[in-house]
Amino acid sequence: MYKAAFSQQANRAKKVQVTTKGPSRKQAIIPVHNDLVENIMGDASTHVFQINVLLKNVKSLMRSEFIRSCSGGIAIVTNNVPNPSDLSIIKKYFKSVEGINSNDIPSPRLPQSKSYLKIIGLPYL
Repeated sequence: MYKAAFSQQANRAKKVQVTTKGPSRKQAIIPVHNDLVENIMGDASTHVFQINVLLKNVKSLMRSEFIRSCSGGIAIVTNNVPNPSDLSIIKKYFKSVEGINSNDIPSPRLPQSKSYLKIIGLPYL
């Protein structure tokens, strides 16, 4: 009986349960034109520093880590999920940057959707 019970478990195929996450919500996305993306990315380290100074002044726990370009704009990657006050600080900062028209900067927003990929089986020999 012992052999019968364990031999059935050994013959069963093992299921692999792996999922991957979609975009992290720990970022603020600002949809801007391509020419503005190049302008912002040219001085990205300064922008990250200045945003962190402003966030520290209002005693926010969020900090920006880096800025990267994404499809249709830029993404400011942060250590926490930004709340509405953090997003308004980021918006005010980019509207005050020289060389950027304040009308060209829309409100920063969080990623709107999450997606995932679930692997339901792997062929093996």
